[in-house]
Formats: sequence, structure tokens, C-alpha cells
Amino acid sequence: MALDGKENNIIDLITNTYQHISGIGPKKEALLWEEGLTDWQSALKNINYYAMPNSIREALKDELPKSIYNLNSKNYDYFLKKFPNQILYRLYPMFMDKTVFLDIETTGMKPAKSYVTVIGCYDGKDMQVFIHGKNERDFLDYIKNYSIVVTFNGSCFDIPFLERYFNTKIKCAQIDLRFVLKDLGYTGGLKKIEKDVGIDRGDDMLGVNGYTAVLLWNYYLDTKDETAIDSLIHYNLLDTIDLEYLLCLAYNKYAEKYKTSLLDYKELPSVSKYKPNKKLIDYLHKHPHKYSPKNDD
Repeated sequence: MALDGKENNIIDLITNTYQHISGIGPKKEALLWEEGLTDWQSALKNINYYAMPNSIREALKDELPKSIYNLNSKNYDYFLKKFPNQILYRLYPMFMDKTVFLDIETTGMKPAKSYVTVIGCYDGKDMQVFIHGKNERDFLDYIKNYSIVVTFNGSCFDIPFLERYFNTKIKCAQIDLRFVLKDLGYTGGLKKIEKDVGIDRGDDMLGVNGYTAVLLWNYYLDTKDETAIDSLIHYNLLDTIDLEYLLCLAYNKYAEKYKTSLLDYKELPSVSKYKPNKKLIDYLHKHPHKYSPKNDD
């Protein structure tokens, strides 16, 4: 993966964090920064001169040489295992070709009483869709190709739902943009945040949400109307491709804060293969009762 000559500056966003070290969270990390520990090399060189608890000093002495060695060796997988999920965004430039953006649609909120209808994935180049009753189990092999999975609220919903649904463990490191963006002041659901940052889904998707997704699926089951499933997939894939933009936005907000290089924004791809049926969507919004989701209490 090319980093356009920015690799050294991008690495700065990795080497100024200490949250991968035992006993150090955001608050203690901030105190270390105030003390002058702005990067691993200088911190290790002057470790005995900084004011800090001895336990933290010893933890730094133990971990920093390992971190520096693995960074210099470009063994970035080491940090995937070490970094807490909340700061995994710092590794994104090193794993762009091993990152997948994921969103699921389901028949309800509870895995025990509902099921996955669509799994949408986008890896920055290609989109892939897995549909209930067709190719859904192919997802299990597909996801093994990636090191990082990016979601919105996926740590609370998508990933646990999939793991229970397939009775397996998804081993990718997880970036949940709901919480990364919240720390930057972006609150609310995905659609609200998209609107806040200027992402426009177009008139065909106006008012379409997770409830609409269930209506479309139930309508498809009842009628076998392919435009219903195409509309559902279109909605789902928009979630995945917008996540890439939002991850880039979050990364750049932090990069600006720490005065390191920014990532280039990509033009959002078109989901032209799956065209939404606006008339059907409007009909279901006006007459939802027959196709409303079943109560999964």
C-alpha cells in the first residue's frame, strides 16, 4: 500500500500513544504528554528523568523497546493485538488493504429470535453482499481476508449478532466509529452524523432506515420482487461506503490535533448495480402494516 511519502508523519500518530501499555489509559496518557513524553524514542531515552509513578516507568521500560522494534520492522500486526479498539484508527493507513467496512440488516434486534437478512461489505475497492438463503455462509471465508473490520455501533450490535448467528468468533480487530466519532463531538445515529458532515444519500433514500429495511425484506419474501432486495442492498451498501469516508474524517481530525499528515478523501463510489425502487419504498412507508417486523420480545 502506498502512503504517498507520508509514512514518517503517519507513524507519528502511532508513536505518540501509550495506551497499549499496561496501566495506561487516556487520562494517564495525557499526563505523560504534559510531562513531555511526546514519542517513544525520546520517552525511552529520558525515561529516568520524567516524573511518574515507578510502576508506569517500569511498564514503559518493558514495552517501549518492543514497540519500537516492531514498528521499525513494520510488524504492524503486533499493534493490532496491543492497541485498544478506541485508538485502532491510528493503524488504518497501515492496513488499508486489509480493512473492510461492514453493516448488517436483520429481521429484529435479538439474535435468538431474528436472523441476518443482508451482510454488506466494502473494502475500499469492491463491494460484496451476502444474502440470507443464498450465499450468507460465504461470509465466513470472506471475512478471514481482513485484519480490521469497521462498523458503526458494530461492537454492540453487528459483530455480536453475527457471532451468535454463525456460532463463530470474528477475529478481526474492530473499529467502532460510533465511539470514535463521539469522542470528536459527533453524536447520534449514522444518518444524523452523515448529514452533519455533508453526506447526501440522494432522494431515493430519503427517510429509509432500519425499519424500512425490514419492510423491504418482508415484502421480498412475500412477492419475490427483486427490486425490493435491490433497494435493501442499495441502502445497506451506502452504510458501508460512507463508513470509509467517516473513518478518514475521524483519522484526519486526530491527525490535525497531533499535527501529522492527513489522508486523502476518496470520492464516494456509486452503488449502481443495485438500484432502489423509490415507488416501492414510498408505498411501504405509507402502508407498512402487512410487512412490519414481528415483535421479537
